[in-house]
Amino acid sequence: MNISRATLQRRRFLQSGSVLGFGALSALCAGRKLLHLPRHLAATKQQGLVTLAPPNPTPNPTPTPTQNLADQQEPPSCPDAPLETEPNPPTGRPLELEESFRDFLLSLGLRHLSAEEIIDPHRGVMDGVENTLPPVKLWEKLSPTLKVADELRERLQTPLCRITSGYRSPSYNAKVPGAVKGSYHTRNQALDLVYFCSPKKAFDTALQLRREGFFRGGIGLYPTFIHLDTRGYAATWRRV
Repeated sequence: MNISRATLQRRRFLQSGSVLGFGALSALCAGRKLLHLPRHLAATKQQGLVTLAPPNPTPNPTPTPTQNLADQQEPPSCPDAPLETEPNPPTGRPLELEESFRDFLLSLGLRHLSAEEIIDPHRGVMDGVENTLPPVKLWEKLSPTLKVADELRERLQTPLCRITSGYRSPSYNAKVPGAVKGSYHTRNQALDLVYFCSPKKAFDTALQLRREGFFRGGIGLYPTFIHLDTRGYAATWRRV
């Protein structure tokens, strides 16, 4: 089949135009795709460069709050208790009738005061004179005072630090600075108490107990402790 030269030239022109048109169309489609990228691949133009943003950046974790250091603090140590009381007694010194006295204390059903807390002050030694447990005939006399101290501990909602003084034998009492002859400690009716709170707070709470008729006795305020006794009538003093 004979085809004229002019016809061949027209066909070649149309073919070349189709190729160019297809290339332009492809470029146009690619441009549209760039304009409709997903949000997490949104392009940011900076100085002629295209930077793709990361999808859903992870937020900074919330910092853990610092634990309250007050909860980790140990309870304060017991203060020294001067004036009409004794230093810490030596530990482990055996006492006559100790087991029997312990059984008596346990029979009282105290909620907060332990037998050891009550017994330990009787191990004291002052100027070579050793204290003793009270005579058996005086054991019952301590019961009312112990019950006041136990109720005081309940009202304060504060632990007892220590009992610095309970019964004192007359010879031992004579060695205690500030102690008077005939002290209610020698009658087994008195306690000197240090609580884990201010002595003033313990003193005021003891006064309230007495106003309520819980007991009749003496209440003394000292710089680091309070004195309690159940003498049968009210007596109040402050030595601060």
